[in-house]
Amino acid sequence: MTSAVQVVQLYSGSLARGAVVTVEVTAAATAVALGIGVIGAAARLAPLRPLVALATAYVETVRGTPQILQLFVIYFGLTQFHIILHPMQAAFIWLALYGGAYAVEIFRAGIAGVAGGQREAARALGLSAGSTFRRVVLPQAVAVVLPALTSFLVLQLKASSLIYTIGVPDIMYRMRLGVNTIAQPLVLYGMAAVAYILLNWPLTRLGAMLERRVALYR
Repeated sequence: MTSAVQVVQLYSGSLARGAVVTVEVTAAATAVALGIGVIGAAARLAPLRPLVALATAYVETVRGTPQILQLFVIYFGLTQFHIILHPMQAAFIWLALYGGAYAVEIFRAGIAGVAGGQREAARALGLSAGSTFRRVVLPQAVAVVLPALTSFLVLQLKASSLIYTIGVPDIMYRMRLGVNTIAQPLVLYGMAAVAYILLNWPLTRLGAMLERRVALYR
């Protein structure tokens, strides 16, 4: 029987390649999710009811359905309409849309937390509504929600572990292949756990550092 040390040596390279895929998909999808979050938050706070209804429906649909169901609808369900996506494409789209719904609520809370006097002062200085949002409201909102954004990045990375189910060669996919090959599931899944912890650690440290820096200017 293969020893634990041999398993680690044998699959460490595969784990590293899977980690690269995990980071690539998560980083790209999260960048888009943050953009969706800003746009969606603005829509939810807009005075136009159709925009509010659309943004609310999106958020509630994503938050009210299982992650795996959303992923399968995008990858398998769309084939009914002859839309065939590569696993990486489907994973990217799902993680961006999934994360976007939660980012909407994070930014909405941050924008709502900016004092109304800030907007009034900006308008008094002649800034348009769009400029007021971009230059005054949004920077302050980001500072307010920075702790939540740090947690959001960590949750996105962990949520990405589901993409192995559609064949994306991420950390879980490669470790699952190892389990199917040799009978050492505890060692292989333990390696996956260590990989996720190591990937998340710099995110939490970066978040703490940014929080301290932002606090200096409040």
